[in-house]
Parts: sequence; structure tokens; C-alpha cells
Amino acid sequence: MENNSAKIIAELDDEIIKYTVFQLDEKSNYEILTKKISNNTGIKKGNVLDIGDASKVIVRDLEEIEKKLDKIFRSISVVVNQKEILCTNCSGFKRLNGSKVEKRDLDYILNEAKSSISKNQKKNSILHILNSNFIIDKIKQNKIPLNLFGEHLSMHMTFITIPSNNLKNINSVLSHNDLQIDRIVSKPFADSIYLLNQKKDLKNFVIIHVGDDLSTVSLYEDASLVFFKTFPFGSNTIYEDLTQLCSLKKDEIELIISSLNLDDLQKNKNKYIDEKFFTVSDYKKLSVEHFQNIIDARIKEIIDYTFNKNKNLSYLYNKISNIYLSFENDIVHQNLGTLFKKAINIEQNKLFIETHKQDDFGSLMGTAELLFKGWHKEAIPFSYKKKSIISGFFERFF
Repeated sequence: MENNSAKIIAELDDEIIKYTVFQLDEKSNYEILTKKISNNTGIKKGNVLDIGDASKVIVRDLEEIEKKLDKIFRSISVVVNQKEILCTNCSGFKRLNGSKVEKRDLDYILNEAKSSISKNQKKNSILHILNSNFIIDKIKQNKIPLNLFGEHLSMHMTFITIPSNNLKNINSVLSHNDLQIDRIVSKPFADSIYLLNQKKDLKNFVIIHVGDDLSTVSLYEDASLVFFKTFPFGSNTIYEDLTQLCSLKKDEIELIISSLNLDDLQKNKNKYIDEKFFTVSDYKKLSVEHFQNIIDARIKEIIDYTFNKNKNLSYLYNKISNIYLSFENDIVHQNLGTLFKKAINIEQNKLFIETHKQDDFGSLMGTAELLFKGWHKEAIPFSYKKKSIISGFFERFF
């Protein structure tokens, strides 16, 4: 049976793909029909490495999902997180000379900004255009200022772009499966929609997401994503150091971490890693303090890169009220979350810092919200027939 209302969304992760199928219910709320996580060695850190291998697995996965739901999917939306994805702020303006703001004025600013981004990032394609705010004669507007009179209109926007070749590789994988792409969504943007649906009163905050191989810092002003950056390191960076130190595998290191209380360095002085974690031939007498010092050093490095040394945070320092530390790995969250929290080198008494294990399908649920209901501060950067490049936040008013 061909599907008319359900939507399938896939997230390209590190050697895995996550799938979720959503459908609107009678009350126009989306419900989850099925979820699936599948290994896929053709995908690495969100990038397609082998089109053939990736395609074969996706064909198998889709056949399984379609058989389970008795539906046929002709299109798919994709969530991506790659260190090559860029977030760029851009402002545009137009003289009004005492006239009122019309739709064509907004279109003009949007298209001029888009043209500027395209010239400066010739090898990139636009995924999202997010609106931060409108300003008329130096006065910030809470809503789209249609029909207001003024002398000068400006608009601040955030552009999220991806290398065009990376986009072509994703398209190639899915075209092998005769699938059309509905949307390609940046994971930090999808995560923000998911979080803001959970905590609707948030305004100025930061999300630091520590994944297995990638970490991302995202900044939000007035509940709008204004900047993010992804870095090529995460919890596996810590594990790699420890596996070399102990000559053990990752899962064995996880057992050691889970057995230790690493929140208090004083309690761990003069203690050693238990012999039971080693074979007789591999045993090394290692102090817990030395073990923890290596963890602390890596955590500090991750936080310094993603937060303390991030110049884009400086203008928001006095505005930020919340920091959310999210972790892909539950063991890292439970046993190292407090250490990450301590590594944030700012006046913590002014902040609410929360750590949590990220929902495995949170990005997909955020994307479902975007697909079914739209996002009031997003402009959709697609060319439609008989339409100019028009924004979602403009179209809703016409």
C-alpha cells in the first residue's frame, strides 16, 4: 500500500543509521509508527564513504520497514551531522524611506543575503536559513514587521550550509533506492527543536553535545539558533587514550569507569585499578589518580575547544541562563557527566547547568516537528516552480 501521510526520517550517524516513521493522528499530533537502528559501514561520522555498501543496507532496511508497516515510501528526509557543516551569520538591510514594509522588501533582503553566502561559500549548499530578528529604525521587532512604516529595515539571519559534494553523495545513496529527498536537516537544528518542545520557556542558552566521535556547541538567542560548530572529537577520544594506557578494549575500559567514583579526586589517591579487569599477562599497576588525570585532561580539552575558547560565545556571556550538556554515551553521562560540568570555566553560580543522556531518536523527533508543523523562524531555501526563493516564515503570512 502506497503511503500518503506517514513520513520516514533517517539519521546518518557513525557507522549506523537510525530510522523513524511518523504519522499525524486525528488531533494533528504526530505519532511514531516504528523505530529502527541499523549498522552501516558505508557511513562514517555522518559522511558517505561507500555508496554501494550504504545503499545495500538502506535497501534492506526499507524493505523491512515497509513490510512491517504495509506501506511504500517514495521519499525520505535525512538528518546529518558532519564537522564540515558550517553556520554563518549574515545581516541584510533595505531603505524604506518612510514607506511601509511589504513582502517584496523581505524577499529582497533574503535573496541578497543568500546571494552573499553563495558567493563566499561557492562549494557549499544551503540547508537552512534561520531568522534571528527584524529591526526597523534600530528598534527590534518581535514579529514580522509587515505594514509598519520606517526609514530603514534590517534582518539578521543564520545560514547553515553543507559541502555540495557531501550533499551529492547523500543524494546518490538514496537515488540508488529510487527515493526522493524531502528535506536534509542539520542535527543541531533538529536537536534544538526537540529541546525547545520539551522546555518551551527557554530563551538564551547553550547546548554542548558530546558524541562518540563528534562534539557540537550550539548557541541560542531568544530561542533561535544563532551559531553552532562541530568538532572532530568526543568520548571515543577519551577511550582511545585509556585503551593505550591500559592495553584494554573499549568495553573493558567502560567497565573500569563504571566501577570507579571519579567525582572526588581526593578519595582516589593511593588507590589502584582492580586486577580483575586485566588478564594475568596484561596486568598493569595503575593508580586511579593517574587514570582520572588522563580523563580530566581530555574533558578539559573538549570543553575548552567547544565552549571556553569559542569566541562566538563572548557576546552572549551575560545573557546565557542555561547550559545543557548532552551525551550520546550513557556510561559517559552517568560516570563522567559531573567532570564535564566542572570543566566549564565560567561563573557557574549564574547558570543552570544540566547534564542528560540524549534521546537516541531526539533528532528524528525534532525533524518530525519541523516536517509536520514547520518552524516559525526558518526560511525554506528551496526554489519552487512559479515562486521565487520564499521563506517559510514569510509564506505563513500570505
